[in-house]
Amino acid sequence: MKVFLSKTIRVNGNNWKLACDSTNSQYYPLVFYSHAHSDHIPRKIPKTDIITSPTTKILLKNFVKNYEEGNYFESYTVDSTTFKQKPSGHIVGSTALIIESSEGKLVYTGDVSSRDKGFLEPFSPEKCDILIIESTFGSPDYIFPAYGNVIKEAQEQISEYLENDIPVVLMGYALGKAQMLYNAFSHLSDNIVMHGSNYKINSLLLEEKIKGSIPAMAYTEAKESNFLDQKNQWILFTPLKSGRDFFFSYLKKKYDVKLFAFTGWAISDNYNYRMAVDHSYPISDHADYNELVEICKLSNPDQIYTIYGYTTRFAAELRKQGFSSIPLSKQTILDSFL
Repeated sequence: MKVFLSKTIRVNGNNWKLACDSTNSQYYPLVFYSHAHSDHIPRKIPKTDIITSPTTKILLKNFVKNYEEGNYFESYTVDSTTFKQKPSGHIVGSTALIIESSEGKLVYTGDVSSRDKGFLEPFSPEKCDILIIESTFGSPDYIFPAYGNVIKEAQEQISEYLENDIPVVLMGYALGKAQMLYNAFSHLSDNIVMHGSNYKINSLLLEEKIKGSIPAMAYTEAKESNFLDQKNQWILFTPLKSGRDFFFSYLKKKYDVKLFAFTGWAISDNYNYRMAVDHSYPISDHADYNELVEICKLSNPDQIYTIYGYTTRFAAELRKQGFSSIPLSKQTILDSFL
């Protein structure tokens, strides 16, 4: 199998060609979408053979404006080559792809996490010949504290505010991080409100009975009905933005809310100041540096390609540990064909 980057991540076998997480709408005979985040899918889904999970298909159908009904598969076969999916532990519906053929075994992780978040099955590494792995946090600077400890600390702080009739705003990406936050914190209050984008995705997940969704009220309804004025012990879930944003400035002025940010980048000491939030906690739907290294060790591949984020840094760190590893970049095209 040949791995290279040409507008998108490509894997070519003897008699098949695959595009992984292509963000352009160019036609490819076979495409794999690991999950429904906008940086892993095109604005127009091509009408072709598509490998993805049933949950990701639902998300694509409902949130991609130029959706076309292609041929969707959970598994796929070309002669003796098989394409199968397994949970990647990143967000709802996210999967890794395992390709097995006479040429060997390749694992493409997509965005990945091997931590137990309570409602998602974590990624389980398996021995392979080629590993294509993300490196969003592929630097030793990004080693997160134990997930359970961080959640417990945040729960205690949130509960303290609520007990003193101070509402809280919990910020995280509406698809992915938000479901982690619902699972960890929604039980702390009977008054759960969601920002529009959160509410839209949550309503779909509820309708489809997909794990990670919870009963909630839309922010517009809560505001128009004076619910926010009548209740103090409420939690509002929103996307992650700067606390200086007009919406959050308004919430602080009118309701004296406390802003909580949840992101892996909160490992930085000055994150609270830069984002103008009251509290931040380093939790992520991506693997941290130690997780990434552990995945590589357990996979024990002959060749590793790093993608996304700290590609060069992580490849260099892996080479120090004895792996054959190179960052997947435009230069890799030349390396692959010469």
